[in-house]
Amino acid sequence: MNGWIELLPTRWSWEDRSSIATTVNPGTAGAFAAGLRAIAARVDYASARTLTLGVVSTFTIAPQRTAIEFALAATGLRPRMLYGDRDVIEPNLLDPHGPMHSAKPDAILLLWRLEELAPAFVESGAVWTAQQRRDTIIAVEERIRDLVRSFSKASPATLILSTLPACLAPGGAQADLHRASGIGWALAYLNAALRDIAAEFDHVRLFDLDGFFAAEGASGYDPRFDLFALQPIAGRALGSFARAMRRLLGPFAAPPAKVLALDLDNTLWGGVLGEDGIGSLAIGHDFPGSIFRKIQLEALALRARGVLLVLVSKNEEANVREAFANLTDMPLKLSDFAAMRVDWNPKPDNLRAIADELELGLDSFVFVDDQPFERAAVAAGVPEVRVLPTDGTPLGTLAALREAPHFDQHRTTSSDLGRAQDYKQRRERKDLERSASSRYDFLRSLSLKARVAPVDNGSLGRAVQMLAKTNQFNVTTRRHGEADLKRILEDGRAQLLSLSLADRFGDQGIVGLAIAVPDDENSANVDSFLMSCRALGRGAEEALWASLCRRLAANGFSRLRAEYRPTEKNAQCADLFDRLGLLPLPGDGTTAKRYATALPYAFAKPDWIEMEDV
Repeated sequence: MNGWIELLPTRWSWEDRSSIATTVNPGTAGAFAAGLRAIAARVDYASARTLTLGVVSTFTIAPQRTAIEFALAATGLRPRMLYGDRDVIEPNLLDPHGPMHSAKPDAILLLWRLEELAPAFVESGAVWTAQQRRDTIIAVEERIRDLVRSFSKASPATLILSTLPACLAPGGAQADLHRASGIGWALAYLNAALRDIAAEFDHVRLFDLDGFFAAEGASGYDPRFDLFALQPIAGRALGSFARAMRRLLGPFAAPPAKVLALDLDNTLWGGVLGEDGIGSLAIGHDFPGSIFRKIQLEALALRARGVLLVLVSKNEEANVREAFANLTDMPLKLSDFAAMRVDWNPKPDNLRAIADELELGLDSFVFVDDQPFERAAVAAGVPEVRVLPTDGTPLGTLAALREAPHFDQHRTTSSDLGRAQDYKQRRERKDLERSASSRYDFLRSLSLKARVAPVDNGSLGRAVQMLAKTNQFNVTTRRHGEADLKRILEDGRAQLLSLSLADRFGDQGIVGLAIAVPDDENSANVDSFLMSCRALGRGAEEALWASLCRRLAANGFSRLRAEYRPTEKNAQCADLFDRLGLLPLPGDGTTAKRYATALPYAFAKPDWIEMEDV
């Protein structure tokens, strides 16, 4: 049952998750159908965001269809599935008028293997010259690149390419090890090329089908059904396949966690500082310290991807500072932590305090602690925080960190990479604000520079990320995906604007987003208007609004409508349109507040912001 519970969102109650888990038995497609019905019965499934996913495959995946739908539903999405004809790649992917693209998918998943991509190579390549084999595989790579380029012109959807599984390719394994440009080489070459392609093209993602089969081993592959029906994925591996799909598709459903909250004793080092002393702590290259070193390296790798590290430990702060100063071989330094609470207060209280300090929601935190009591206290005291499941052993903590899906995202943006530095600059701004004689003097002293520009391919990923992650200052909380934004961009009169902000302490990158779409020939509607919390209080939203109004008027619109849709988290912008001077309109029976104004609307930006309107 535990494997099924892992498929379900941790934000659901244990009772709901375990109840659904007991309704299904991993191993049959019918079990997934039962799971889907259970999910639909327990959540507001009808109002969930729909994700339209196309699946194209060179082999039969009929039993996996319901597993993919279950994986999507388990992320909180309502799945809408499209399946192309088997082994028909280019027509399915490139015909803009075909059934696959007519449904306007958010993403298309392509599952393939070497023997369908290069059948002659697999069947007869052993008697070819090495150069013939190499030329054939290079031609396959070019076919893939051409497919990716052409797909971007045919559809705004995300294209998910699977790696090529080694276990499904025939051939004498031992003999192939010594063959120039053999099957093993071909698989390694093409899988490396697929990774390069995913890094090169913004609309491409990867699903590691090769890694799935490698992890499953013999239990993942069914040679009998492969020969009988071109159906290689074993029925007994359906649960594992659904989990792999959930990991792949999860970023479409929810933004990644932003904060990793870490304990110290027996979590980042072996031993208890207050009892064992600094000299007896286990951390280093030798066992058991080597495990804790790897845990620290995992945390550092997350920090490099933009995750904020915070320290939550029951210890004396002076002792902890001394330990970090003396344990010079530790990968982690105190300066790597965006915040710390080292005292004897309850950890739920400290997590709340850190969330307030960082101005982040508790639902963006993941908590790691070796002690069951502390994990239970956090789960009960701050249920928004995701508690990393671990058996409390160092190896269990390491495995849990490596396998945690909470930080998964398809793209790491420049904003992610600069997050730790941004929080350091935020503290410096607060110090300056405390020393300023007035709020106005503080704002002028920041030397703020704003740049408003249309969203393009270079900023599209950040725009998608902001729409997914921004909750507090977001007037409509519409969660547009990449395909949705590309469709908006196709409308020449729509406005999709980003605002970047910089000041004397550094460049914060893109912190604001505005989307306005035509209602009719003369009227436009504000689809989305949002700001990162780190940019609030400095007039950036007013600068973005001024630019949006000017551009819409220049495009011939004479009227602008907007609305505020209240959520549990966005009360911070409830009065935004009132402050901007829009006129309230009669209600429509919903909780939304509707507004309008005539264009041109000469709204002035704050005089302490230097503006660049591109």
